[in-house]
Amino acid sequence: MQRLPQAEYLGLGRQLARLLGSCLEGESGDVLRELARAYDPSANEARISAEVFLFHKYLLMQSCVGVFPDSEVDHIVGELCAALNERASGLEFSPERQKAMEQMWQLRAAQFDEPFSQDRVQFLDEGSGPIHWKQTIVRFCQNVREIENPPNIWAGADGPSQAASRSVTAALDQMVSALGEMNRLHFSGAA
Repeated sequence: MQRLPQAEYLGLGRQLARLLGSCLEGESGDVLRELARAYDPSANEARISAEVFLFHKYLLMQSCVGVFPDSEVDHIVGELCAALNERASGLEFSPERQKAMEQMWQLRAAQFDEPFSQDRVQFLDEGSGPIHWKQTIVRFCQNVREIENPPNIWAGADGPSQAASRSVTAALDQMVSALGEMNRLHFSGAA
């Protein structure tokens, strides 16, 4: 398969960055921030925002893997990172700060892999209940703050964790739908 021009990949990366931003500013971001505050009322807002960003970035990366042709994923994800770096360029991060941010991303991605994979199996099981992403959401809360005796975030009929589960499902649906359209426009016929 012939590669797209580099400018087109960067354009896709910029579209993905906007999609990520819309999730962060939308219901999913708001609900996860609310859940983080309920889980740890003493949590720092900057820490919460960082964890919400990393969580959504992980969801977007998983959506890319699930939607785009395997041969294109690395190029597209690379340009998403380039687009995110463009947006951060005015912040003038030191090389040490950039390295620390990349290490944090790699740590979080590794932490989310197993719970997300297990939750995905549950999500795809037609007989599973209405609440999805339980382990992934618990991992998100633990990333906000490791607590020795954490509260049962799933207690109650309709608390912040249930709302987070519904909003994560909606955010993933939004991502997959948008990526599906991008895939159709740029890679239709690609295997």
